[in-house]
Order: sequence, then structure tokens, then C-alpha cells
Amino acid sequence: MARRPIALSVLVALGLASSPLAAANLVIVVTDAPGQGFNDNTPATPVGGNAGTTVGDQRLNVFKEAARIWGSLLPSNVDIQISSSFQALDCNANSAVLGSAGATRIFADFQNAPVAGTFYPKALADKLAGFEIDSGTRAITARFNSELGKTGCLAGLFFYLGLDNNHGSNINLLSVVLHEFGHGLGFISFTDSTGTFVGNKPGIFDRFLFDATSGKTWDQMPIDGDRLASETNTGNLQWNGPRGAVYANAFMSKRPRLLVTAPAAAAGAYPIGGADFGPPLSPQNVNGQIVAATDPSDGIGPLTTDGCSTFTNASQVSGKIALIDRGTCNFTVKVKNAQNAGAIGAVIADNVAQGLAGMAGSEATITIPSVRVTLADGAKLRANLPESASLGLDAAQYAGADASGRLLMYAPNPFESGSSVSHWDTAALPNLLMEPDISNDLGSTLDATLAAFQDIGWFLGSTALSTTWVLPSSAHAPGQNGAFFSTDLTVTNTGAADATFTLKFLGHERDGSAGPGVVQTLAARRTVTYTDVLGSVFGVNAADAQNFGAIRINADTNTLRIVSQTSTPPPSGVGTFGQAVPAQSGDDFVTAAFPRALLGLRQDAAFRTNAVIANATEQAAHVDLALVSESGGPLGSTGIDLQPLEMRQIGAVVTALGAPLGTSDAVLVVSSPTGGARIATYAAVIDQTTNDPRTILGDVLGPSATGVSSTYILPSSAHSGGQNGAFFSTDLTVSNQGTTDAAITFKFLGHDRDGQNGPEAVRTLAAGKSATYGDVLGSLFGVSATDTQNFGAIRISADTKALKIVSQTSTPPPSGVGTFGQAVPALGPSDFVTLFAPRSLVGLRQDSSFRTNAVIANATDQGAHVDLTLRSESGATLGTGGYDLQPYEMRQVTFVVTTLGAPPGTSNASLLVSTSTPGARIATYAALIDQKTNDPRTVLP
Repeated sequence: MARRPIALSVLVALGLASSPLAAANLVIVVTDAPGQGFNDNTPATPVGGNAGTTVGDQRLNVFKEAARIWGSLLPSNVDIQISSSFQALDCNANSAVLGSAGATRIFADFQNAPVAGTFYPKALADKLAGFEIDSGTRAITARFNSELGKTGCLAGLFFYLGLDNNHGSNINLLSVVLHEFGHGLGFISFTDSTGTFVGNKPGIFDRFLFDATSGKTWDQMPIDGDRLASETNTGNLQWNGPRGAVYANAFMSKRPRLLVTAPAAAAGAYPIGGADFGPPLSPQNVNGQIVAATDPSDGIGPLTTDGCSTFTNASQVSGKIALIDRGTCNFTVKVKNAQNAGAIGAVIADNVAQGLAGMAGSEATITIPSVRVTLADGAKLRANLPESASLGLDAAQYAGADASGRLLMYAPNPFESGSSVSHWDTAALPNLLMEPDISNDLGSTLDATLAAFQDIGWFLGSTALSTTWVLPSSAHAPGQNGAFFSTDLTVTNTGAADATFTLKFLGHERDGSAGPGVVQTLAARRTVTYTDVLGSVFGVNAADAQNFGAIRINADTNTLRIVSQTSTPPPSGVGTFGQAVPAQSGDDFVTAAFPRALLGLRQDAAFRTNAVIANATEQAAHVDLALVSESGGPLGSTGIDLQPLEMRQIGAVVTALGAPLGTSDAVLVVSSPTGGARIATYAAVIDQTTNDPRTILGDVLGPSATGVSSTYILPSSAHSGGQNGAFFSTDLTVSNQGTTDAAITFKFLGHDRDGQNGPEAVRTLAAGKSATYGDVLGSLFGVSATDTQNFGAIRISADTKALKIVSQTSTPPPSGVGTFGQAVPALGPSDFVTLFAPRSLVGLRQDSSFRTNAVIANATDQGAHVDLTLRSESGATLGTGGYDLQPYEMRQVTFVVTTLGAPPGTSNASLLVSTSTPGARIATYAALIDQKTNDPRTVLP
């Protein structure tokens, strides 16, 4: 992926005033000839959520999905037309240009241009102007390689046309298209390889390129030669936008590094490329001497330093870090030979002058870490052997960022045409969409690209994007064992502008399109709770045939936070048992590409499980349900055809799908083959004695990323007494949805302490299997009720991203018969509060009926400050609190409403959880607890 040419034109334009902004509409305009590219009628089997039946149809579906993803996140009221084609691009047996895209025109000083004397790509200029500046030109031209996989063009390596990122060893076309569209939308410098501005004006992208050596952004440099030098100033060309910086601090991993401490001539931290194989680098560094490895010059590898054959100096390499030259054989062969010689690590030195890159390959038996360095750094190391060094993670700096937190740009020396400057640096971890090479582990997210687009102006003057949510279930209806369920719906507007939304009751087992709708308005930062929403808003009574079902919420903003609480009186009639269910939108839905798993389901004497599926679109959709046992074996399956906006509840789903009574710890996989389907789903695990339901939310399924460490935080677990005679214990369910066995480390962090020294337990979970650790604190860590650390957070670290994790914390009721409790999922990077992403917990209260406890847990090994801001339903600040958390510390803020200063009797409050600490990652949730029954309900951010 070396060259991405763009056609540049210059136009100064005037026009009409801007109009309100909405989600961008990216339009794919096919320019292929008949029978070619998108018009290729070669039959194809549907794959990975792509229902196309020809190669051309499948290609077009990938482009449409990329357009949908970009369009759902960028605001514009001007269509963005993209001329799209497949054609022969530069290619040979070893490398290929996968695609190229760019703006067809650029504009400066148009009406509403935020920065004078600055070029903007057409799509962004049109958005800012509020109209199409040049209606005769499409915004972007995109071309993709039609020859890939053919003889002479990376033969045998093809574009994967599924939408689920399950591309294996092939190239994920969706990631490539998202990348190239990113260039066309504005992630690109218009400065040429000599440092000269096109038309003597900087582009908006250029204004955010910062050279750390000179201390200047590119627009501040007086001569072209300064920019020319900056283009190859490796490690010192940075993104100066504030949003990019906070993204780095929020989501990037700690920087891998090779640190040499002696001799002085080689001392320093070396930038490195990582490996797709072997163990990931960790904070526990590998320390030792770097020594040269030697091997025979033979047919496997002609150099005596290429490590392609058994080492001839194994005794010198044993216990050391082996320095090996790149070339001839695969990286995995070199590193495995180093391991066989007893090396504790390997450094592969590049054999050509180019930008830093990683090492591809797969070899399950490699157990030592390995890294790659540039040609120049490799020569420096070889000239100063032996060196004292360590391989590991830099605790003070993030991968792909400098010490101040700025993301690094790709600036290799020598300059690489089409790649240099207009990409993130390859040192970034996790890999980023806009790096110069498409990494195998990229999904379909826009990561730091969206942050950069905020910096260059894509969101200036924008109102929030219109959004649709679906609450999959609500009730004003009787249930089994004497239950009567009713639903309260809480809506909080976290934005700075008033919101208008429509509540539409869809009912159940019917086409919901004709259901009743009510328009509501909610002022900025206010909260409203519709008590018994079906009765109070829609006039439903218990005798109605449609006395339960889904609710759709259409809003003119994406700033709403929506959660329901469905409850029933217990058998005693005093207090309530219930569950909180959030409304779902966007990436929460089951789609054709991404099924979801519901964990910990059961049907036995103690519990029953109901599953809910709700069609969030106005088109019919087919849904498949597959029930899998704890051991990974199939228990039963069924297919359901949903009408438009239809909700279906599958009562006693475990036995309904054919599993025997007494089944527990089952996993329900919800999928759909229907292109464009959006299905909301969840399960309610209900105590047979108390009727207390617990909410199990779907966890998205995708391909495993074997060898890539993933860390989750369960923010709370217990083996301890509570108020009003409660005794809470936690069961933890882990499901390995990957294709390889998972090595898992459980670490009990406790509470109100530095959690780094907490006890650990290591377990292996086979591929496709699930495990439930009953009373996890007792069974894994030996915690007793009298221990001072008898509740707290748990960190779960694994060598795979394929784990799905949920907990259920419960207590016997005052009667001692049955249980009631709540389900809390483990939280990962996308769930955390960060400097970039504060989060809100809504519907909190402290009165005679309910109390609320809030939990905050530091997910990093550095201290962090957390701010809590409590707001009333009118938006007024009721109180604030600041908390300094130690590394991996969990803090429970009991009675959070009154603790922060609100008066008793407060209800419908919202809690904003934020942090001012760069790099902080905070897991949070609230437990809303019935004062009479002690029943907790989970409120997620």
C-alpha cells in the first residue's frame, strides 16, 4: 500500500448560508465497465454477513458498509459522492497497491471556511459551507486493485469480502475501504515531497503537523526546506490536535521498547516493531545481553547472520537476546531458531532503509518475545555488541505517541511517496486504521481517525446526529409465579441543546410499524422518568393483548441516555424485584456481520431464562438462535422470521430450544443472515422463587486475535454482608468464543487499596468452552466473609480477545428463600471513562424506596483522579466529589446521591463520571438497590 495519488484542483468559492447538519450520506457511484469490478457477475457464496451472490455485489456491499460506518459518525447535510472502481493497480509477486483514494478537488476561502488561506478537501469544504460548492465534481475518487491474488500480484492472497472482520490470512477489504475513504475525507497532506504547499497555501491537515525538533507546525515554517526535513524526522513529526492527543492517552497501549543501557555508544530507547507471534511484551521486562547470532551460509539463508538455520553459536546465544538480520526466511523461522538455541528474546534488524514495521507470521510454539528494528538501528546495535538491554513496556509512554501524548506521524527516512506524513506512525498499538499498512488485527472502527477529524473541523457548527434507540422490552403485564411486571423509562439529555424525540410502542409478535407514537421534548441536561411507561404514555392496561413489547425512541440528537427498570412485587408484596435494561442503538445491535452471545443462561429448579429479540428496522429480518452448552456442544437451535419492528420473547428459552431441564451455564448465540438487519437482544435470568430478573446483555462476537493480550475489569465482586441482612456473593462466567485455548489470569484487586499486589489465579479455558466460577472470591482466591478485603474489583487478563465475561452477584432475600441480584459484565477499553470520554449513570435515587451505590475502579497501574458530578432531573448540580485512586484501586461510593450532597428523597438524578488524568481508564457502574428487599439493579454508563 505504497501510493495513494489524489487529483488536486484549486477553487475559491462563494455560496449560500449553511443549514442544519445531519448524519453524512456517502453515495457509492460505480464507474466500472460492464462485467468488471462492481459489475463482475461471477457467482459468489454469501460470506461473513455479506449476502451478495456475485463478486460485484459483494464488493459493492463492502463499500456500502464502509459508507454507512463513516456516514453514521460524520455530520453533513451535503451528499458525499464517491467515484468507485476496481482496476489494475501497481502489483508484483511480493507487494501490491491495494487501493487509492483522495479528494477530487480542494477549496480555500469558501463561505464559512473556519481558517482563511487554507485548503480543505471537497467533502469537508461542502460540509462546512452547507452546500455543494462544485456540483459537477464528485467529492472522492476511489480505485481498488482488481488483480489481487492473480498470478504476478500477491498470488493466492485475496480480498476478503465478508463484513465480520473474519478474514484470516487474507486482506480485509472493509478495513482497506475505510482507510481509503479516510484519505478522501481529509486525512491527507497536500504538501508535496519537496515540502512545497500546493497553491502556496497549507491544507487544514498540514496545520496540525508539528515538528518537535523545530517546535513549529508546518504552517509556521517559513521555507519549504524546513518541511522537507520534517518529512523524514522519524519519531519527531507529531499530530498537534488536542483530540488526537487525548485519544492517545485514552486508548493506546503502553509503548513497547528496546532499552539499551550499556555501552554508552548504543545506550537509549529504540523504536521497535512488534510480532504477530509469540508472547506480547509486558511490564515485566526481559533483561539480558544482546549478542549476534550466527548460522551457516546455505540454501535456506545465504548470510551467516540471517538466523535461517540452526545457530552455530548456540552456547553464546543461550540466556541472551539474539540479534539477527532480516532476509530470505520467515520471521517465525528466525525466532524459533533463536528459541531453540536458548535465547530469551530476539531482535530482527531490517535489511533495507524504510519505515519501522512489524513482523507477520504464526507459530504457536514460539514462547520468547521478539521485535524488529530499522536498518540504521540494527547497524548501531551490531557495531556496539554486546549490549545490556531489556525488552518490555515503557510505563511512562504510550505506543505511537511522544512523551507529551501527541500521536506520532509516519516520517521514515528515506521518504516514502504516498505513505510518508499522511499516516499514523507504525509504532502505534493497538494498530490504527490510518497506518501506512493495513494490519491484520484491524476491525471496522475508525479509532484515532475520528479524533483527528474533530481537530480538522468535521464537527464545527454541527448539531448532534439524529439517533434511533430500541428498548427491547417493556411491560404492564402479569408473569409466571404470580409476578406482575411494569416498566419505568428514564431519559437523560446529556447535551447542551434541547432534544425532541418520539416514543413508539411496538408491542410484540406483530408488525410494530403501526404502533402508537408520542412526541416529547427534553431540555438540555434534564432527566425525565415515565413511571409505568406503557400505562402512563400509551394507555396500556393489563388486560390488553399488547401489554408488553419493545419501544423505539427516535431523537434528533445522540446525546440521550436511556435506561428502563422493569420490576415486580415479591411474593410478600413488600418492595420490588427488578432489572435495569438499557435502550440499544448503533453498535449494540446484532447485524449480519456481528452476532452476539448471551452468557450464563439456565433452566432448572432455581432459575428460568427468557430471551428477547426485537427488529430495530422497518424491514423484515430472519434471526437464528443457537444454544451451546458449557462444554461447547450444541444444545438446540431455531430460526425466527421477524416482521418490521417486531419484538419476540422466547419464554424458557433453554428448554424451548431443546435443551434438557436442569441445564445451566449455557450460551445463546443470536445471529441474522439478513443484510441490513439490526436486532436488539438481551436475556432475563429469573429466580423461580422470587421472580427476580437479572439482565444479560449481548456481547458481540468476532474473530479471535490469538496472541494479543486483552484485559478486562469486573468493577465489583463480593463475598460479604450488606445492609438490611443481605449477604452478597458473585458467580463469574467466562466463555471462550475463539478457536484456540485461552490462558487467563484472574487478579483480585480488592477495594480502597493499591490492587497491584492482589492475589492471582491462573486458568486455561479451551476453545469454544465456558466456565462458571461459583462464588468466585471464595473459590478462586479463598476470600472469607470476615476478611477486610471481602469485596472489590477483579482484573481478567488473557492472551486472546475472544473472551466474553459476565458476573452475577446475588443475596438471599429476608425470607431466606431463593435469591435476588444483578448481572454485571466485565468492562474493556471501549467501556472505560477516560479523559476523552466522560460517562453518565442515569436514574439514580436515594429515598424511602431505593438507595444507590456507585463503583469506580482504576483499570491502570498508575494513579488517577476521578470527578463525580450529580445532577438533578432539572439539570442543576446537586453535588460533586473528587477521588484520588491508587493503581488498580476500586472504590465503592455508598449512598452516592446523599454522599455527594443531595437531600434524602432525591430521585431521577444523573451522575457524570469524569477524569482529569491523562491516560486514566476508569470502570464504573451503579447499583440501584430496593430498600425493602435489598434487590440490586445494574445501571451501566
